[in-house]
Amino acid sequence: MKALYVTAVVTYSGKTALALGIGLKLQSMGRKVGYMKPISTQPFLLGGKLVDEDAEFVGRTLGLDLPTEALSPIILDDAKIDAVLGGAPAEDYLAAMRSAYATAGEGRDMLLLEGGASMREGYLIGLNAMRIAETLDAPTLGVVRFRSTLMLVDDALALKSRMGDRLLGIVVNSVPDDQLEAVRGKVSTFLEGKGVRVYGVLPSDPRLMSISVSELTTVLEAKKLTPEVSDDGLIETLSVGAMSVEAATQHFRRLQRKAVITGGDRADIQAAALETSTTALVLTGNLQPSSTILKHAESRGVAVLLVPYNTLEAIERVEKVFGKTRLAHPEKLTRFRESLDANLNWARLFADMDV
Repeated sequence: MKALYVTAVVTYSGKTALALGIGLKLQSMGRKVGYMKPISTQPFLLGGKLVDEDAEFVGRTLGLDLPTEALSPIILDDAKIDAVLGGAPAEDYLAAMRSAYATAGEGRDMLLLEGGASMREGYLIGLNAMRIAETLDAPTLGVVRFRSTLMLVDDALALKSRMGDRLLGIVVNSVPDDQLEAVRGKVSTFLEGKGVRVYGVLPSDPRLMSISVSELTTVLEAKKLTPEVSDDGLIETLSVGAMSVEAATQHFRRLQRKAVITGGDRADIQAAALETSTTALVLTGNLQPSSTILKHAESRGVAVLLVPYNTLEAIERVEKVFGKTRLAHPEKLTRFRESLDANLNWARLFADMDV
């Protein structure tokens, strides 16, 4: 069995998406693929058990036959963190990880290992990214999300400095259209000269960063007032309707497939949003809209969500999940796989992975 550890310097870089994309590509080639996320700091309850959301999704999508808790053996929730900080007897996290690694890799040609939220993660329990890769003797693939040219270069060189010869190379993610030529050209050439292989440069795609109406409803603990409208609609942008209706109308026209967050009593803002490209109306303060607004929204296929929070609280909740590449929506998964095929040098990557 071979292994590959996928990690990143900062959060929301696209590790889960890339690991899943590689797994699906290998499965299409007839390879038996396993997956494990050694450490999770993003647990949620599933069937009364704490599991990792990413691990649950990847395991389900790859059709793995292991329980979700086995795919992410170390869950660092608030209770466990408090216990460690309080001096509780240390658990043998290293043994737990090795045991899960053996189980997840049994009968597999390739085991994909997903790193934590960032390379800062894991120090609390002595299992940072470098130690995990070293302990499991796993070659490493880095994901670097474009924030600026300087940050891209520094992140890539930081990965090389920390992972050393274990770093196979990197995939650059979410590059704006106006930066693609430079990143694919002189930036990649510079990094290659520094010993950092660049396997691919993926363009930014707003659809991949979007969230569905269903996900938004869950995040906001909202009541959906338009049952006939699909939960699968995708939201690419957010807007807050806290301005005059004239200013709001001009602003709304510039945004496509958006969610508008506004007070339930702002019928003027709601009506303006419904005349533009809007996927969802989020009405704050538990203030019911008029029947006219609801009928208009249903006729336009716009979901209306009623939430108990004020506008600021609603924005804070949405911002925690917005901008992360979440591929649970079939359309998004297809688009991402197409992007990988178009922009990733599979032959070079697989050769370096010895696949």
